[in-house]
Amino acid sequence: MKPIRASLLSVVLLGLALAVPAVAQQAKIVKQDYHIDGVDPGVRLFVRQKMAAGNTRFTDDNIVLFIHGATAPSTCDFDLGFKDYSWADWMVDKGYVVYMFDKRNYGYSSREKAMDEPAANNKPVSRSYLVIRDLGAVVDHIRAKHKVNKVTLIGWSWGAMTGGYYSSLSSEKVRKLVMYAPAYSFPLHTNLGPGSGLQNKRKPYEFNYALGAYRTASTAQNTARWDGEIPVQDKSQYRDPEVPAAFWDACMATDPTSQSRNPPALRAPNGVLEDTFMQETGRRIWNASSIYVPVLVIAGEYDTWSYPEDREGLMRDLTNAPAKRSVLIKDATHFVLFEKPRFEFFNEILKFLKE
Repeated sequence: MKPIRASLLSVVLLGLALAVPAVAQQAKIVKQDYHIDGVDPGVRLFVRQKMAAGNTRFTDDNIVLFIHGATAPSTCDFDLGFKDYSWADWMVDKGYVVYMFDKRNYGYSSREKAMDEPAANNKPVSRSYLVIRDLGAVVDHIRAKHKVNKVTLIGWSWGAMTGGYYSSLSSEKVRKLVMYAPAYSFPLHTNLGPGSGLQNKRKPYEFNYALGAYRTASTAQNTARWDGEIPVQDKSQYRDPEVPAAFWDACMATDPTSQSRNPPALRAPNGVLEDTFMQETGRRIWNASSIYVPVLVIAGEYDTWSYPEDREGLMRDLTNAPAKRSVLIKDATHFVLFEKPRFEFFNEILKFLKE
């Protein structure tokens, strides 16, 4: 019996030796940063691509493009180099080729003259009708580069709105659309509509143009906004206490002027505020009924940019989407991608993309 036991043991050990590397081994991720020309003269757009090393498979089903929101650019949003908080890396590990880009006047993309002048000297820059031209330039770049017909869009906050706006005009280039925390059309929106700081108090239906071309926000201001959505005193119940500083430090690094302010503060264009105010006060710049692709609407329970009424209106208007779904992540805020339920959130999106 001893030789038999020895043979069995050898087989088991061999099986373990073969299995362990397969489980432990993770594909190396390669990153490429570069710039492309925008549609408009003088606009240069920063693009980041991440994928598994050696990947040669590019199809309509495996390429995603992240679209950032109103304040922070793409890299700190979707590729945060802190612990396991890079959503981009998580998606690459699931087999996707991942892209992200900075809209004009954000991050590593070109900035116009108005961004270097006092904010009050100019009206809001980076209006939605312009940034969807930037989005279109990146989509067309990806389609040509990889010889695919369609790209999946994942937009956060204003990125969800501009992703929706673009898709309403160019559904033929979009595989699927994920709208994470979209504002849309809630006329009683307390942060973005009537009665908010975006309203000209002397002319109630007019945007407050005194806000100027851009605004600045410090780490403390941005973190206070996040804290305000967490409904418990102990914020560590919702997030790692180190995440806010790691996130905002990464965002500050994308603005070469941030350290010139005391405290350091990131510039963010105000075009998003003008357009969102108009959208929330009945003057829509786009309508979801013109979207002809599958759509996932998803948000955290305590989000104060995207109210339930926004998402309900969006779902009602998605009359031509061949499939649509609305998902609520419990015990989460506008910043769910950096909070404790983030993997639940990621997996809901992954499930939608795999369908």
